Amino acid sequence: MAFRIATNVASLNTQRWLSVANAGMAKSLERLSSGYKINKAADDAAGIGIATKLNVKAASVSKAIDNGNQAIAMLQTAESGIEQIANILTRLKELATQAASDNNSTDRAALDNERSQLETEINKIAQNTKYGSTSLLQGANTISSYGASLTPANGISAIDVSSAALTGTTAFTLTVSAGATTTLSLTRGSTTQTVTVSRPSGLNTTVANFSDLGVKITINASIADISAANGVFTVTVGTSSFDYQLGDVNQSYDQIGISIKNFQASSTDVLNISGDISTKDNAKIYLGIIDTAITNLNTERGKIGAAQNQISYHIANLEAMYENTRAAQSTIKDADFAAEMANFTKFQIVTQSGVAMLAQANQLPQLILSLMR
Repeated sequence: MAFRIATNVASLNTQRWLSVANAGMAKSLERLSSGYKINKAADDAAGIGIATKLNVKAASVSKAIDNGNQAIAMLQTAESGIEQIANILTRLKELATQAASDNNSTDRAALDNERSQLETEINKIAQNTKYGSTSLLQGANTISSYGASLTPANGISAIDVSSAALTGTTAFTLTVSAGATTTLSLTRGSTTQTVTVSRPSGLNTTVANFSDLGVKITINASIADISAANGVFTVTVGTSSFDYQLGDVNQSYDQIGISIKNFQASSTDVLNISGDISTKDNAKIYLGIIDTAITNLNTERGKIGAAQNQISYHIANLEAMYENTRAAQSTIKDADFAAEMANFTKFQIVTQSGVAMLAQANQLPQLILSLMR
């Protein structure tokens, strides 16, 4: 056996094993303190990639569950409005039945007045039933035709009719007197509103808000005089479509859509209520109109209920998917505390032993001095 002083091989060997034990103990401490088996890519390059994908999947699925719950709340809001309209239709049927009998001939004027007010209330409910700022029972307004002068070249950048309370097809007439101060007048039927705005410059735009009519018109710097003949545009009320994203990919199986028609009284979409009950014959005709309105309302209400059930089943599947995705991620990334505590204890003992042995190894050169006495 060779004895050396310049190089203490035993000490170096002990230091190496002590370093290994320290590194192992440090890794166990990291895992125990973070709760994760994988804390950086070096721990498991493939595992961290898979765990990250699973985490993204779970986060998206969680948000899809939120979307589904909000979709159900939105449809329940719509149904609550429809329920009140159904109650009004029930009352209208009672009024028509009462007015169709000769024993109530002197009361028909009062009955017809209530009928008119209830039809107005149906329109108000349809217009005011909203989820946030989104109208649910009013239908979607679309501009079906534009006047010859309603172009960006003549200063009309956009026309927003989404907030207009309408039934069927309605004509609007816009007139413009352009200048440094521009005056715009918008007419629908017997209602006219005039708005004055400053003329925009450069690429800027200005919005003229016709709040009484529910229309906003955006003008640009090219704004010019527009006559009534060239400023007519028509708006058609159609079906409102709502799409709900209930998954993490842009595919039809992760999306559910529903269309809700216009529930205003005179709209032909659902109720199509017309006439009065001022006479016995009119009341008899009105009875049939209300029966048809109730049938159509129940059909559309059933569609909304079916959509709620569909979304509920989809949410249940998403919740199971979320649970399983998190479980899969956990098996890859989460630390096994029992195993890590055992490893930590092992490395802790090895480290303490290594420190003791290093002290002994560092004393070996002292023994060589005894050969020199």
